[in-house]
Amino acid sequence: MLAVARVRRGRRVGLLTDAFALPSFGHRFVACLASGKELASNDGVVRFQPTETGRSRLDAILKAEVNLLAVEASNSLLTLGDVAMVKIYRRVSAGEHPEAEMERYLTKEGFTHAPLLLGDVIRVASDGTPFTLAIALGFVRTKVMHGRGSWITSIERSTCSRPQQVLTFQNPICLSDCEAIVAAIGTRLGELHAILSHQTSDPAFAPEVADASAAADWARKAVERVQTAFEAISAQRVWERDQDRDRAQTLLSQSDSIFEAIRDLAGSAVGTLMTRIHGDFHLGQVLVKDGDAYIIDFEGEPNASIVERRTKASPLRDVAGLLRSIDYAGATFVEREGIGAVPVDAAQRDHLLTQFRARAAAAFLRAYWQATPSRNSAAARNLLDLFLIEKAAYEIAYEAAHRPTWIGVPVAGLARMAGRMTGKETRGQND
Repeated sequence: MLAVARVRRGRRVGLLTDAFALPSFGHRFVACLASGKELASNDGVVRFQPTETGRSRLDAILKAEVNLLAVEASNSLLTLGDVAMVKIYRRVSAGEHPEAEMERYLTKEGFTHAPLLLGDVIRVASDGTPFTLAIALGFVRTKVMHGRGSWITSIERSTCSRPQQVLTFQNPICLSDCEAIVAAIGTRLGELHAILSHQTSDPAFAPEVADASAAADWARKAVERVQTAFEAISAQRVWERDQDRDRAQTLLSQSDSIFEAIRDLAGSAVGTLMTRIHGDFHLGQVLVKDGDAYIIDFEGEPNASIVERRTKASPLRDVAGLLRSIDYAGATFVEREGIGAVPVDAAQRDHLLTQFRARAAAAFLRAYWQATPSRNSAAARNLLDLFLIEKAAYEIAYEAAHRPTWIGVPVAGLARMAGRMTGKETRGQND
């Protein structure tokens, strides 16, 4: 129960609770959405807006079992039977919400590897400004691919049955399970980007072409994020490992070369495609079912404004996000003394990590390029490098502020990128 406060009425003592915690709330919510109900408010109206598909599905679950899911920082989630998931936004902002907008568009376009939009709830102020309060999506019963959770479980299941093959890499089927999963993710992301690149009369989704101004803006934002990362590195007083500190110092000494490389890479943006994108793509935004991948959570970058999250950008930003997520998944091995039930020494662990990172990334990219209309051109590779640098820099600042013991992971990632760009590969790249 989500208790808010203790209350008293005479001799009776109870708890004031969030209505979300009561099954009756879920049932009432679904009933209102299925019927398209409108409720007057002090400043406008609250509208329950079912989709054509959602109306019939919601009618069928008016008395289904309600289950509360883990409460996130900005959302509350519940499911009704195995048909619908309701997400209530705890941080409400003015304007068209990117998740409802994206899910509605993808449902209309027939993209079947994202949850169907069943409906949304908005408050329309008296001046016409919309505020999205909640969204209902089709439920997909499967597992979320969190980097430190099910990725490692998946690898352990594939390795424990043939430990000697995995540790010596004498058999080409080692890590094939992970390759198959990331290939499925690459295929579905490529298909998603293909749909978002289609010409449409909807101005919110009509593709655009990046010009010199966009290229300069991307360069500026990347430089700003790297500068912020360098400030965080300079302020870091305690390092978990000596090689993390050494990499950080090397990065600081290469700052001028890195900034110059960023500007060169951003020049490749001119003439490339800009579309709506996922905006916060990583392994935690993927569901895996029967070996296939489903993409979820189209809210965009959590710290960005609604306007920024709806802005068109290069699809390669999503690609960079997944590649960096693979790096984090692999880095989990660094803190483990063994793989599954098999103890390994540091050299074996680092060899497995290198193999995992390289093979997973290659499988993902290969499948992505086959599924997307974009070309694997020199310009595309340059932009991907640009976004990988920017993403790693963002992660450094985040880890410094929230999880300082993990700062070595993005520092290593940025160091690999900087070493490749400057021709000075750093030592100890495997962890």
